[in-house]
Amino acid sequence: MEKKQGFSLKKKDWIIIGGLLLLAGCCWLFYHFTYQPPQGQNLAVISVDGQEVLRLNLLEELDRTFSLEQDYGVPVSFQIQDHRIRFVDVTCPDHICENAGFLSMEGQSAVCMPNRTSLSIYGEEG
Repeated sequence: MEKKQGFSLKKKDWIIIGGLLLLAGCCWLFYHFTYQPPQGQNLAVISVDGQEVLRLNLLEELDRTFSLEQDYGVPVSFQIQDHRIRFVDVTCPDHICENAGFLSMEGQSAVCMPNRTSLSIYGEEG
């Protein structure tokens, strides 16, 4: 008669799991207490075909949705909300740029390749 062996964690397994949870908690606390939202400018730069077409200071912009289709002939729309910006209503097959979500921190970017449009966030010195 064979013994059925169940899944059980040994003492070393619990120590490793505890250490990983402790490390994750320390990383979260470090980020939580050191992150500072931008104070001066938080610039959203929109480019079409590598040429800058629009530069917006997200800290001064009101919540709104706008499109580049009428002015630049590109069927791309953006939404600004709570000092963040994102792609919305894009006419491309995969919608990867929409899945990037809201961008608000320096260094973040999203690109709509079929429409040759990019969105990048720069800080005060950018």
